[in-house]
Amino acid sequence: MAFEKQKSKTSANEVEKILERKVSEFLDVRGGKILQGKKVRYKFYPYANLGSAIRISPGILEFKIHSSYAKSDSLEAVVELLLYKLLKLPIPETIEEKIQNFYELHSKEKSERKKRRKKIESSDSKNAILKEMLHRINETYLGIDLSDIEIYWGKGSSRTRLGHFDPSHRMIVINPILGRQVVPDFVLEYIVFHELLHVYIPATRKNGKNVIHGKEFRSLERKYPDYLRANQWLKSKYHQSINL
Repeated sequence: MAFEKQKSKTSANEVEKILERKVSEFLDVRGGKILQGKKVRYKFYPYANLGSAIRISPGILEFKIHSSYAKSDSLEAVVELLLYKLLKLPIPETIEEKIQNFYELHSKEKSERKKRRKKIESSDSKNAILKEMLHRINETYLGIDLSDIEIYWGKGSSRTRLGHFDPSHRMIVINPILGRQVVPDFVLEYIVFHELLHVYIPATRKNGKNVIHGKEFRSLERKYPDYLRANQWLKSKYHQSINL
C-alpha cells in the first residue's frame, strides 16, 4: 500500500500504520473490494466544524481530515467513520460516540479560547431589554429553565448572522443591527425565539454530520406566530436596502 503524506501532529509513520490497518480491515466487509490496491493519500486541513472527507478514484483513495484529529485515538475513529460512509454501511454507535465526544471536547476548548475574544455589550441597561424579552418569550412559548442562560447584544455587525447561541458559555448573542429603530420589534423577538430554540433543542450528530436545524426545530419554529411575517420582512427589499 503506497502513501502520499503531509505533516501532522501524529508522526507520518504512525498515520500510515493507522490508515493501512483500517483500510485492510475494511477489505473484507461488504463493498470493501473497491479499496484493494489503492494508493492512499492523506492530508490534514483546518476545515470548519471538524469536517473531514474521503474520495475514491481510479487507483487512489484520498483522505482529507481535519487537523484536530491528528491524534491516534480520534484519528482512528474518524478514519473508520469515513470508510463506513464511503462504503455506505451503517455507522456503529461506538464510532458516533467517539466522534461526538471529541467534537464536544474540541468545541469546549475552542470556546474557551474564544471567550477572551468574544465581543459583547457590557452595559446592563442596554442588555436589560433583551433579558426581559427572552424571559417573556420563554414564559409564553417554551417554559424552560433559563437560570444559567445569558443574553447580550453583540458588538460586531454581521450582514448574515443575526444571532447565535454559544452552548459552552450558555450565552445568546444578538446582532446589534436588530436594535435599530428601523427594525420592527416582531423581527427582534423572532430572532430571540430562534436562538432560544437552540437552547431547547441542542445540536446533535447524525451519520457523521452536525444537525443544527433538525425536523423538530423547524417544526417548532414555524409554529411561532410571527414566523412568516418576520421572515418576509428579513427577505424584503426594504430590509436589504438598510445600510448594514
